[in-house]
Amino acid sequence: MRITNKVLTKNFLSNLRVNLEEMQKYQDQLSSGHEVRKPSDDPFKVARTMELKASIASNERYHTNIQEGMDWLNTLDEALGQIGEALQTIREKTIQGGNGAYTKEERLAIAKHISQLKEHIMQVGNTAYDGRYLFGGDKTTNPPFKMENGKVIYQGSKNGLFKEMANGVIIDISVKGSDFANDPSSTDEGGIFATLSKIINKLENDQNPSDLLGELDEHFNNLLRLRADAGARQKRLEDILSKNETETFNMTELLSKTYDVDIAKKVMEYKVMESVYTASLQTGAKILQPSLLDFLR
Repeated sequence: MRITNKVLTKNFLSNLRVNLEEMQKYQDQLSSGHEVRKPSDDPFKVARTMELKASIASNERYHTNIQEGMDWLNTLDEALGQIGEALQTIREKTIQGGNGAYTKEERLAIAKHISQLKEHIMQVGNTAYDGRYLFGGDKTTNPPFKMENGKVIYQGSKNGLFKEMANGVIIDISVKGSDFANDPSSTDEGGIFATLSKIINKLENDQNPSDLLGELDEHFNNLLRLRADAGARQKRLEDILSKNETETFNMTELLSKTYDVDIAKKVMEYKVMESVYTASLQTGAKILQPSLLDFLR
């Protein structure tokens, strides 16, 4: 093969372009802070980066669900605690109403007090969190309890409120009003409210309501079970949250190793490439010497 100035020049410019492209790659990596910017840079790293970013995004959505579930259950626990306190007061008033020394007027006063506490329990049952009602099951947009002719009726849902907290992990974060009140298919009072109505009715008729204390205690114990169950779910969410945060941290660290550049290493590589490019220019100055035609001109 005949080597001419034209061949030398062509090869030199081709190699010079390759060196310049390498320099540009390092400049892009240093300016962006990322190892890869397009699939052609490194198909494996790009695919791994996309996979890690998708996993981190999913974990962040789960984190939001977990945090919301914990706050929801915490608010539920506070509401159930308020209902329990009201029942304790009602129990004390019921015992007082059973005192044979009490007059009819005194029993009427106790009945009015219990009626107020009954209404208070209904209002607590309509507690909302972030604009959604806690005790309505999966019906969270409307108040779950209403009062009709002195009767408190539950009109929520018996279905739970399910949230996905991790891949394949779905948890019901609800305590439904039907767990301590009437079934939503019924149009009459039930549960706690039915018992309170019976106590009020006896007091208004100057009767001893003490025989309803056992029924009242059953409702109180049921509330304790509901609180314990909510607390167990909240503890489970705390464990899931800890695992979620650990996974996100590990994946973010791995993404950084895959996607982000090692600045010190990349600067060194850039400097080496810069030296190669400079040497290429110096070599080119010697290769591209004047030819005989330059003199003949």
